[in-house]
Amino acid sequence: EAQANRSETEKLVDSFARKYTPIVLLVAFFLCTVPWVFGEEVGRYWALNGLIIVVIACPCALTISTPVTYSAGLAATAQRGIIIKGGSRLEALGNVKTVVLDKTGTITNGTFSLLRLDVIGNSITRSRLLELLAIMEGPSSHPLSATLVSAAKTAGVAISDDTTVKEHTILKGEGVTAIVKQGSESSRVYVGNERLFKRLGMFDLPEESINSANQWSNEGGTVGFIGIEEVGIVGTFCVADTVREEAHDVVSTLMAGGIEVVMLTGDGEGAAQAVGREIGLAKGNIHSRLLPEDKLHHVSGLKQSSTPEASSFCGRKGLVLMVGDGVNDALALSVADIGVAMGEGAALAMEMSDVTLMDSNLSKLLFSMRMGNKVKRTVKENIIFSCVVNAIAIGLTLAGKMSLLLAIASDVGVMLLVTMNGMKLLSRRTIDSIEVNRKESLSKKKLGHMYDFQPDEEINLEIV
Repeated sequence: EAQANRSETEKLVDSFARKYTPIVLLVAFFLCTVPWVFGEEVGRYWALNGLIIVVIACPCALTISTPVTYSAGLAATAQRGIIIKGGSRLEALGNVKTVVLDKTGTITNGTFSLLRLDVIGNSITRSRLLELLAIMEGPSSHPLSATLVSAAKTAGVAISDDTTVKEHTILKGEGVTAIVKQGSESSRVYVGNERLFKRLGMFDLPEESINSANQWSNEGGTVGFIGIEEVGIVGTFCVADTVREEAHDVVSTLMAGGIEVVMLTGDGEGAAQAVGREIGLAKGNIHSRLLPEDKLHHVSGLKQSSTPEASSFCGRKGLVLMVGDGVNDALALSVADIGVAMGEGAALAMEMSDVTLMDSNLSKLLFSMRMGNKVKRTVKENIIFSCVVNAIAIGLTLAGKMSLLLAIASDVGVMLLVTMNGMKLLSRRTIDSIEVNRKESLSKKKLGHMYDFQPDEEINLEIV
């Protein structure tokens, strides 16, 4: 797939060579034949020049300079755990104007901690509430689900043997639902966010519970609810994630380079703003409570508003890049000019993306974008050098100052030089010059910063 996705520059160079080569051969043919009409000495002189023209005007160096450079760039990124699907994507990484980041699992580690769990009403016990959460979230792949299941195990809650689950369905951007049967009793259970229960008409909570949920959200927690059909909401919970240690530096570097950074999330306003503040985003660049289709429309809108320039030398400018990790991000990844998936995320996200960060380190995003810029500069250097040397050689030939041996040396020499210039992208010196976030202090850290949220001490001891 990477070999098939050739860049615009490669296509442009190949197109030029297809038109340029026949012209050179035609000129050389006339130089080798027509001058013989004016005498043997004239014919010999121009026949030799015709052969020299064929050698030095051959576009070998020009055509080999671009694929070698892109191959070296792709190999260099692959060595750093960045899988890029072709030269066209690598070239596009150097033309990004807007970066869109998902929150959970992208900006954050996707490792939640359960901070609060409150039972609402008298229809259910805490143990039963934890059991239902474990039953509902067990089949789900969302990072939050594993946290809830782990909390139930930590509390010593086990799922009874006579429990069966039917019609387990993931409600994208809202939560999950299923029919839970235990013994002779069965009921439909929902676990999800406020949007889900408002849509179902079940968001009927005591004022105290609403105030608590709003407070948790404003302090940076992700708030969820569990409800039973014909009973209503029976419990609320609050979880919090940790921001990746490199996220703030990555966002700051992008913005310092003139790139607009936007965050999209399906979480509530409070959790979104807390993360945004921690990584240095402006409030206007943080968008919360989004469904997968909302993310799709938002990225499409950014593409239209950015109005990238028409395809030209080294590709289009002003592109939109989307970074995500989950199923909810797949649509937005597919519509973005460049989709980047986190290696620890869902398989669908990686399938729909153009770039995969295998170790899910956001610093690798900066590395790949800088490598894209480096590749563009190297390609330009090679093309300009090849064209200038060929023009000088042709001029010397027409002036009678070029020999066939010197022409061969010039052609082979230029090919070797542009090849070595392209291969320099694999050198340690070049890698070190574009690699970012190699600070020793960062390498020693393993955890990000928890949001500014203080859980209830009793609940923290019991659940976490």
